[in-house]
Amino acid sequence: MRMNFLGSCELVVSACGMIDDASESAASVFAMSVGALKGQLLLNRLDTSSREQLRALWREWSQPSTPLRAGSEHALTALRADGSLVPSLAVFRLCGEDGRLSLRLQPLADQPSLNDSQLPESFHDALTGLPNRRGARELIEASLQMGTPVGHTVSLVCIDLDNFRSINEGYGHDVAEEVLRCVGTRLRQRGQGLGRVCRSGGDEFLVIRRSDRSEDEMRRLVPQLMRAIQEPIEVCGETLIVTASVGVATHDCAGGSFDALMQRAGHAMSRAKRLGRNTWYFAARDPIPCLQHQAIKTRLYRALEQGRLALHYQPIVDLRSGELRAFEALMRWNDEQLGEVSPARFIPVAEESGLMGALGSWTIEQACRQSAAWRSAYGASRPIAVNISAVQLQRGEFEEDLRRILDAHAIAPGMLQLEVTESALIHDSAHLACMSQRLRELGVGVAIDDFGTGYSNLLYLKHFHPAKIKIDRSFVQTILSKDEDRAIVRAVIDMAHAIGARVVAEGVESGAVGRMLRDLGCDEAQGYHFARPGPAEALEAWLVRADP
Repeated sequence: MRMNFLGSCELVVSACGMIDDASESAASVFAMSVGALKGQLLLNRLDTSSREQLRALWREWSQPSTPLRAGSEHALTALRADGSLVPSLAVFRLCGEDGRLSLRLQPLADQPSLNDSQLPESFHDALTGLPNRRGARELIEASLQMGTPVGHTVSLVCIDLDNFRSINEGYGHDVAEEVLRCVGTRLRQRGQGLGRVCRSGGDEFLVIRRSDRSEDEMRRLVPQLMRAIQEPIEVCGETLIVTASVGVATHDCAGGSFDALMQRAGHAMSRAKRLGRNTWYFAARDPIPCLQHQAIKTRLYRALEQGRLALHYQPIVDLRSGELRAFEALMRWNDEQLGEVSPARFIPVAEESGLMGALGSWTIEQACRQSAAWRSAYGASRPIAVNISAVQLQRGEFEEDLRRILDAHAIAPGMLQLEVTESALIHDSAHLACMSQRLRELGVGVAIDDFGTGYSNLLYLKHFHPAKIKIDRSFVQTILSKDEDRAIVRAVIDMAHAIGARVVAEGVESGAVGRMLRDLGCDEAQGYHFARPGPAEALEAWLVRADP
């Protein structure tokens, strides 16, 4: 038998399941203020079984064939702020073209139940009162479901506070929490009516928007949000300025998912950080880069384990005599699923994934093994240059591994040359300069690769003392047609000779370019004009012709 009704209460719920408005009687039923109810997910105010029932109803109502019937009744159990439960009868009605629902909730019990065995995990963040990551998932998935029938799109803004750790470490946990509360409040106030604000964890916030113009609206909203974050924050007698890196992703509702949208927005936010922080970046609609990153990482790990990487070699010649001076070892990876993968794609993944140590050791090992094989077959070899990342040079075990490999193959240190890109020197120039000194003492030559494409700081040359400087191909290939590039090449050659370094030109593709480089004083060169990179056996003719 139905129990006596208490007074009914009214809620207005958005199309994605968030409470937009509530009556005073609703506040009484849920033991919360009207202000506290607004912005809550309706799911967060129901018990576990009612949540599953409402999710099923949401999916059903999102289908054109089964729209919401006016006045439809459903038994739901309300969850009060104190954890007690109120069995209720819920009556849903559409109350606007934007998909909002009017919900009349009629409690079926005079007293709430104290049985909390079905209390679910919260969808809200205790610190800011905003939906948490679980709540964001519910909001996005509901938005995707409800947006499909009307052709809406969903946009997600991923906001990560810049250098927030310095606030936590410098001012303490209490100040850091107050900053997060303040940022959450500002985002909620500034984004009101344009997006649902969530705190997904740590110092990361999300803003979700569903509409037929969500992408255009986000382009207008994001600068407003960033300005709101940057306003001074007064906390505990301190004035703090906080900035954020922001990534924005828009996904068509049809076929969308929370994870796909989060991956896109997160990658765009990371791109904003790489662009210098305190900026925003709009994700492209290309295949999700995070998935590409993971695929490369997984396949590269297996390729290392199974020996499916290879080294090709390119001769480096003396521009005056034409004699072979060295080889450069170039990594090649042909994967059965990914195809030919460029080092420009997989080396950054290896650095970010902690694979660079193993990959670098493998490269040096293979180059030394090949040097020993050539020495055994021809009585002599030539130095082999190996590209090394700054990440690898900074590893504590690098020098020990290098000595072990040289000893294992009985390779004289002078038969190995290490090349590090100019841009890598900015990561930890003091450490790299110290490492360069120890390598010189060991007898291993160090070269700066791709010179001219980075920061070209003369202090790096002063402290790094390279044995060689390699001029990037972008300057070499235009020295016949561009006076300014020719002047740059001449200046680099003169500067390198002044500090006792030899100069190698990359990307020489014609005899005319080679002769011009020789006339400018360049020492060595490599490029298609002399030989293309190839497997070791394809280049043995160079060793046959070379003098012992």
